[in-house]
Amino acid sequence: MATVTPHSPAHAARTDITPLKRPDHADYLALLGLTTSSGSLPPETAEILTMDPVGPLATHGTALCLTARQRRSTSPKPLGALFASSPDWAYQHPLVRNDPSLPYLLSRTALLIYGVAVTPHRRRQGIARALLTETEHRARTAGYRLTTLIHNPDLTDFYQRLGYITASQVTIAMPDAGMGLTQPQPYMTAVKALHPDVQIRQLPGAPGPVVSGILPGWDVPTGARFEDGRLIA
Repeated sequence: MATVTPHSPAHAARTDITPLKRPDHADYLALLGLTTSSGSLPPETAEILTMDPVGPLATHGTALCLTARQRRSTSPKPLGALFASSPDWAYQHPLVRNDPSLPYLLSRTALLIYGVAVTPHRRRQGIARALLTETEHRARTAGYRLTTLIHNPDLTDFYQRLGYITASQVTIAMPDAGMGLTQPQPYMTAVKALHPDVQIRQLPGAPGPVVSGILPGWDVPTGARFEDGRLIA
């Protein structure tokens, strides 16, 4: 269990971040229905919540499901919720279809936060920040290299304060190509490096930030550029 203190001095109660427990399933799903992310939860989410964890990061199936409560609160219900798992593009992007090893590698180096939400009357008390901070800590400890999420533009400043890089299109640099992550307007992608080998930078020809170093042992060569979505070393 992680315990953090909200950044607002007006709310001195501590926030406890813990894995989702079975009695909270309905409240957890209701909270996630409030998320401002354009990403949708996996269709099998309800089934995932009944599974035993698989892998070092997971709490349910292959997913990380966290809840937030304020200590000394008289309400038994969680005030915040977060759901994270392997990114859908790790399995569905055209670049991975011809290389069966890539989905396995990407699903263990990149984590997609599908949804993070806080009950309306408890917002601006550091609860979302606490959920994200605990998620990043768990992911980093488990060997993940990158966290990513989809968000509404009005949350750009919030995520940037937490160290995320946001853009309408982000490219994941892969050997000989770039995996473009483009969101429908007005939504944006946010990415954050969890490992010192991961760099997020601008490269000539790329339409937005480029993430390199997500695959262990491979990085973008010096002087590289993009042309028509292909990496030119």
